[in-house]
Amino acid sequence: MITRDEIYTSVLKTFANEANAIAALKDTVDKDQIIKAVELIATAKGRIIVTGCGTSGVAAVKIAQVFNCVDRAAQYLNPADAPHGDYGMIREGDVVIIITKSGKTREMTELLPVAKLRKAKILCVTENPDSYVYKNSDYQLLLNTGEEACPYQCLSTTSVTAVFALFDAISIGVMLYNGINTDYFRMVHPGGGIGEMLKEK
Repeated sequence: MITRDEIYTSVLKTFANEANAIAALKDTVDKDQIIKAVELIATAKGRIIVTGCGTSGVAAVKIAQVFNCVDRAAQYLNPADAPHGDYGMIREGDVVIIITKSGKTREMTELLPVAKLRKAKILCVTENPDSYVYKNSDYQLLLNTGEEACPYQCLSTTSVTAVFALFDAISIGVMLYNGINTDYFRMVHPGGGIGEMLKEK
């Protein structure tokens, strides 16, 4: 059992690890790649389909929700259900976003040829430029976030925090690219504190 001081030291180390990784994104994410990703998503004729396994899957759910908020019809594709008929949601004109740290996850490698046959565009987010997913996607976003905050390097911590930050930046870029303003949010987000704020304005 660790002491209370050791717990707090660990907490501060996690904060620093994740904050440093996000701060470094401006230097580690390729400018051309991220601009292309914004343009691809902002101009997509179909839906934005986001997928990933484990913690990446949880991130994919959140990312799809944010895209819906900025007028990009988005849906999460559960990789466990995908080969049991849910591949059918993929259509020509869709953008399939694959989130996989290793680029080797079996469910993701098996999805690629199906998405290509269905004539969707594929954007991958990975830390492995030598992986099958990276090399066989139409668009790539390469992350390099270093060690996880987890001392055993088993929990997806820093890497998934960086994915959240990356797609927050992309979503805002899409919003600005398409000229979305508070009139749009007043229409689609009438509830909660945001709805009240917009109503007052």
